[in-house]
Amino acid sequence: MGESFMSYHSDPLIREYQDRGMAKWMGFYLSEHTAQMRTEKNKRNATRSIKPQMSAEEIAENLNMSYLNKALIEIQLAALNSEGEAFADIIGVVLGFDDTTIFLADANTKIQAIPNGSIRHVHLVKHPKWSDFS
Repeated sequence: MGESFMSYHSDPLIREYQDRGMAKWMGFYLSEHTAQMRTEKNKRNATRSIKPQMSAEEIAENLNMSYLNKALIEIQLAALNSEGEAFADIIGVVLGFDDTTIFLADANTKIQAIPNGSIRHVHLVKHPKWSDFS
């Protein structure tokens, strides 16, 4: 049908109708879609501070605490992105390690292998006790 139908129609409003193309479909975005797009944009634009470089002993101590106690840790890698900012912290629990690699299970149950020399900062995540909530 399309334009050939509209050009021969007797009603002048239909003959002169200008299709807005994809603009007319913008109203079909759900609020969940726009919220998700907004959070993804915020993640991309978020700046992450570079944490201080820890000594190898401090890093090993925190990794060992996570391994022994199955405690959650945040690891910041020494690598920086193209803008000179730190990448997002890796959050998880140490599953094991060998001479060159640390194996970490993250929240999505993915296992990540992290080279020993690539870690800048390790922080044990402290969870609040249920009795601290009021």
